[in-house]
Amino acid sequence: MNAQVELRQLLTDHGAVLIRQKKHLVYRLPNGQNFVTAKTPDNPDVAARNNVHNLRRILGITPPTRGETMSDQEGAVALAAPEPPSATPAVQELPKESLKERIRGAIVVEEQNQERVLAEAQAVERRVNMLKALLPFAEDPTIEASLRGILPIPEQPAPSKPEVPPPPPEAITERVQVTRQLVLAATQTFDAAFTINDVMAMMINGRQVDPVERTRIRSSIATAIVTLYERGQVLKEQEHFGRQQTIWRKVTINGDSHRPVVT
Repeated sequence: MNAQVELRQLLTDHGAVLIRQKKHLVYRLPNGQNFVTAKTPDNPDVAARNNVHNLRRILGITPPTRGETMSDQEGAVALAAPEPPSATPAVQELPKESLKERIRGAIVVEEQNQERVLAEAQAVERRVNMLKALLPFAEDPTIEASLRGILPIPEQPAPSKPEVPPPPPEAITERVQVTRQLVLAATQTFDAAFTINDVMAMMINGRQVDPVERTRIRSSIATAIVTLYERGQVLKEQEHFGRQQTIWRKVTINGDSHRPVVT
């Protein structure tokens, strides 16, 4: 069947209504969608085939097989004429579309989307105008119940879940106070060389401390020892390398002169 004739037959059989005809022909289909086609295409035959394909896609009908007409798809049964035997089946080549025709096809699809969006916007605009017209009657008690029936029922917010209190700690941990003077006093208890871990063990003294608190204590001790080293109140015996910690040694404090004495 000729593509242009098939297009007209599809529009007629499915009750399409022409709603606009300027640069394009815009048809309103029974399913609420719009079908747009160019009014004067450059290549009518190619455009007609593309339009038939797009219209079938919008209507949700499959293209007829060989020996089947459009009326066959709608419920009538027809027998296809027997084909003469052939050594190789004939392969029907689809016409190649030019870039211009592809762009035109894309324009048609986007114009259909535009028509749909415009229709939705018009519906929203009509509802806004209706609500504005009802606003002056909102304080009339005689029609308040009728107006409430027009408005949508607001959704009730979901009840907030009660906050679950945090579980009690598995064990009570103590907070160890760390100051520079306390760290200095701890270093004075070592006769031999020591590390930061040795000072921390001295200050914790076997108390139960969680990992987060232990990390804070070690960081505070390290900062204090660096300050003591800069003031000459501890000595650095060996720099750290790899996983080996820095080794420190105490400076004996002379109580009379308040000057450190290296031991």
